[in-house]
Amino acid sequence: MKIKFIISILIILCFSFASTYIPQSNSDETTPYFYISLLSPNTLLERNEWASLIEEQLSKIGVGIAYHESTGWGNIMPRVWSYPVGEEGYYDHIPTYEEGGYDILFVGWSWGLDWDPSNLFASPSIVPYGDNMYQYCNHVFDEKLGEYITELNDTVRIARAKELQAILYEDLPSISIVYGRQIYGLSKSISGVDSLLLSKNEHRAEKWRNSVKDSITYVQPAEFTEYNTFVQESYYDGKWMSCVYYGLFERNPDTHLMEPVIAKNYSISEDKMAFTVDINHDAYFSNGDKVTAYDVDYTYELHMTPAVASSSYGYLTTFFDNNDSIVALDDDTIQFNFKEPYAFALNLLSYGIINKNLVQNYISTYGYDMNALDQALVTSCGPFMLDIDDFDTTSSTVTLHSNPYWTITDDDLLDSLIFTFIAEKDSAIGALADGTVDIVDAQYSPVESDFEGIDALVLNTKYLSQQEMAVNMLHPIIGTGELTPLGTADAAKLIRKAISHAVPRETIVDEILEGVGAPGVSPMPDGCVGFDNTLKPYNYDLVLAKQLIEQAGYSSEYLNTTGSSSSVTSYTSNPTETNANPNLTFSLDFKWVIPLFLLSLVCSSIVYNSRKR
Repeated sequence: MKIKFIISILIILCFSFASTYIPQSNSDETTPYFYISLLSPNTLLERNEWASLIEEQLSKIGVGIAYHESTGWGNIMPRVWSYPVGEEGYYDHIPTYEEGGYDILFVGWSWGLDWDPSNLFASPSIVPYGDNMYQYCNHVFDEKLGEYITELNDTVRIARAKELQAILYEDLPSISIVYGRQIYGLSKSISGVDSLLLSKNEHRAEKWRNSVKDSITYVQPAEFTEYNTFVQESYYDGKWMSCVYYGLFERNPDTHLMEPVIAKNYSISEDKMAFTVDINHDAYFSNGDKVTAYDVDYTYELHMTPAVASSSYGYLTTFFDNNDSIVALDDDTIQFNFKEPYAFALNLLSYGIINKNLVQNYISTYGYDMNALDQALVTSCGPFMLDIDDFDTTSSTVTLHSNPYWTITDDDLLDSLIFTFIAEKDSAIGALADGTVDIVDAQYSPVESDFEGIDALVLNTKYLSQQEMAVNMLHPIIGTGELTPLGTADAAKLIRKAISHAVPRETIVDEILEGVGAPGVSPMPDGCVGFDNTLKPYNYDLVLAKQLIEQAGYSSEYLNTTGSSSSVTSYTSNPTETNANPNLTFSLDFKWVIPLFLLSLVCSSIVYNSRKR
């Protein structure tokens, strides 16, 4: 009896041990044809969520995930932009994740209204010479990009922009996931606010109206700290500054293209490098002084003087050699001489203009300590003006009044614009509900449900950001395609399209972002000038995704011919346990057949011998 009891326990333990280590197949998963690794920054909660969701979808179309590293930028940079390309002991390109580079990177980009992808997608900008960590090289794209970035005709340039989008949409070095959105809350009495321009601090405040009073109170979640336009980098101070400081050109609220404002008109030289601008005779500073070309010249001179420490110094000197590149020809005419043709030259001519007569006198006394200038520094030619005493750091409130000398447009200006600070979102929305404030800034990150029960306008605004999966275009399977069954770049493109069709964009927008987003289409955000709205997001379709994978040469016949996917097409030697091959169930079952059979023979022999005795 004792022997039989021991045998029974041994058999039970053996079968229990076997069942513990046999993974259960997920019926939604497809046997991986190959493995890749994912790299994602852990700095954004929502991105963490959709990265995990997309990882799950990829397993359903036969794309195995060897490793998903969610980490900080300190670990990402050495694999991507800071990879020591060409240095001793390193590859002459960014390699695969297994080799120290990356396969797919989850990343987000913010853009201006004018989309310039030169440093991201042009061949000469491939790392380490630029930010093209995709290692994307398409000479047709390069040629069209060159035309786009030097085209000064708006209509032609927009057509070129659509051609560029079409190429990237087809090639997919960037698999767009979602576009950004922001929500502003407005009193229903407010009109004339272009929330997209507002989000970029390029708003035209002379268009703002309030049907119940002659003022608007705007609330933000940060204090105001800076009135020096030369060093201003704060989004929050930029809000009021954009109402006070106007440049030669500003955004048209209808088209979002640049139009003359302080400028009257302009001409361009045949080589597209010299812009001659006439000053608008109706342009006046808020103290009544007429705006001249010498004021404009002096403004740019200060920006490009190192001692001023302008935050725009590096940017402006990219396009202008030095201060001699900008010359006032007379009171009414100024010429800008660029280093080379640039499609968005008018953006560079939109810097807020200061009054030379006031500022130069202070600088001769105090030097380039711009913070000593006070009222002289905040005297400009926009539709609103600031009395320096109304810059209240105690209550963090900035009160602007209409510029009495504004005659450039026939707009009936508000008497005052008040920018103030409330720390918490709920308090800000409560102030909107009781009429204390008129506009709630999007930086509170509200969702539409936050305004339920409040009689307010909710503006779900396009925000010029894009979240994507960046593809290493030199990856041998998803980039060059050399290790696919077909061994072609077209096969790799089919795989990238399959991956794009496995992205549940609508689910990400609705469930993870709570509606504050939109399905991504291409690397150009849908609020940029020239966005091609005929292009549509790759639809979420796992059946189609699997078909595209098969067209790339992967099929059940391929697996039957080459063997288990874990040994034939994975260049990664150690897939993580959580992403183990679903077929492992069979191999583990088989692994235990022989030991159990031998155990049964031993047990039978023991029982037989015990009976014999």
